Amino acid sequence: MSSSDDAVPTKTPTALRQYALFLFNGGMLGLLTWALQQGIYHLIDSGQQRDYALASALACAPVILLNCSIQRRLIFRQHGPFRRFLLANLFMMFFVSALAPLCRSLVDLGWHGGHGETLGFAVASLIGSVPSFLINKFWVFKPANR
Repeated sequence: MSSSDDAVPTKTPTALRQYALFLFNGGMLGLLTWALQQGIYHLIDSGQQRDYALASALACAPVILLNCSIQRRLIFRQHGPFRRFLLANLFMMFFVSALAPLCRSLVDLGWHGGHGETLGFAVASLIGSVPSFLINKFWVFKPANR
């Protein structure tokens, strides 16, 4: 038996499995980013809005690199240009930011009690996960033969 016969097949995950991994990855990296942002902000210890924004940017930078690596290796198993990955993430950031106020209002309308402020962004992020996944799958990490 040759060594190629002993190799473990590298089966490409189905789109549904990729989407589940994409959501899980996004949730975990979201928590990591939040924890980093809080830690950095408390290290700065000034209480100013400018420093809150700085802490947010500093927390996002390493997570973007980690996210790209995870999506390349584990989710899509394809190389994708980092520039496209950044453009896709910037587009989705603006999309979710624009959608969040609408989701906040809809949550407040549908769930009386003022939960929109807490859940509006989360709902917008979940809605945004679908186009984000599709953009990453078919534009950023598309197989070379397409």
